[in-house]
Amino acid sequence: MQPSPAHDTAGHATAGWRGSLGWRDPLFLAARPSGERVRRFVAMLLTLQRLSYLVPACASLFADETLFADRGRNAALLALALVWNVTLFHWVARRGWFAPRAVVIDVLATCVFMVGVAGVCLPESGTCVRNWSSHALLATGALIGAVSERPIQFAALLPPVAVYAVAHAGDLGQRLPAALELLVRVNGYVWFAVIVFFIRRYLAAQATRLDGLAEQRLVAEAERVAERARLAHYRQLHDTVLATLTAIARGGLDHHTEEVRRRCAADAAYVRALIRQDAAGPVTGLGNGLARAVARAAGLGLCVRYAAEALPEDLPDDVAAALAEAGAEALNNVVRHSGEREAWLTAVAVDGTVTVRVVDRGRGFEPGEVEPGYGLRSSVIGRMREVGGSVEIITAPGEGVCVELRWPDPA
Repeated sequence: MQPSPAHDTAGHATAGWRGSLGWRDPLFLAARPSGERVRRFVAMLLTLQRLSYLVPACASLFADETLFADRGRNAALLALALVWNVTLFHWVARRGWFAPRAVVIDVLATCVFMVGVAGVCLPESGTCVRNWSSHALLATGALIGAVSERPIQFAALLPPVAVYAVAHAGDLGQRLPAALELLVRVNGYVWFAVIVFFIRRYLAAQATRLDGLAEQRLVAEAERVAERARLAHYRQLHDTVLATLTAIARGGLDHHTEEVRRRCAADAAYVRALIRQDAAGPVTGLGNGLARAVARAAGLGLCVRYAAEALPEDLPDDVAAALAEAGAEALNNVVRHSGEREAWLTAVAVDGTVTVRVVDRGRGFEPGEVEPGYGLRSSVIGRMREVGGSVEIITAPGEGVCVELRWPDPA
């Protein structure tokens, strides 16, 4: 019998689903490992199976005809069965599967029910052969089959069979030889265990296979994304650094001129940005866009200290473009208005929020007295609002400017 996975990958109980098997939320089950998904699904089916005999048994308490010699004893046993099954449900809902001791307790409880209920049945009522404890026996057989990992573990089916033979010694052998009639009566009990055993193994194998295929698909997609990013880098390097070096090597450019020196500085800034980006993690569309913004700013004579960390790979293209272009416009404003030739550009993602900051130590301005220019209103604030982001500008005269771009808008 396999142990129950009591904890998730973080090493603590899945608190959000204590008291529930998670079947109401497909996203929850989809996020669990394949083995746990199958176990929770099978546990749900076994729980419903138990309801199928508990509900009619409870209804029989209100029957007009006399079915039991001691109705109070039968009611007490049924109450005990209800308490145990509710306890078992909460136990498996917390753990995701049946613990070995829970299976042992269930076997012992069913043995007690068979002896107790058979002892209060009225032979003439015809309920001694098919009383509710016999249905509890079927549920226990299904549970044993579900938790068994090898056929040898079906030996756990034998103790309830022996107890059943003792409990029903008085009504066995009336139509067939006692041994043969016992086999007929426990036939469903054994087959329930066998069927559930094969169902769980089949579902587990299929779930593992599907998880493997999904993992292969994710790996292939990641490789395709990385290849596209590499090709984009190669094209950008060809159009910038290699084009500049080739022109100088062929004598088409005089490397002593100020224009060529600015162009070389921009190319060098772009290469440095790519190196920092590689060190920060996987290549992203936002990272590429910000690297190009740094290169353009360097071409205007601005030295940009650029750092990026944990940028999401699945950022929508329009959002990545808006963040990158708004950051580029903020760098242009540093060139035009700050009076400085140095700026800092940082990008980070924390708790699902992407933040891009452009900071300079220039002259700054008084926010209440200076009307934002068209570039700031349209190319920065307007662009971010169009994709559901926000902009915060922190500045004061002589204190520089911090332009903070956030997506999505925290508000």
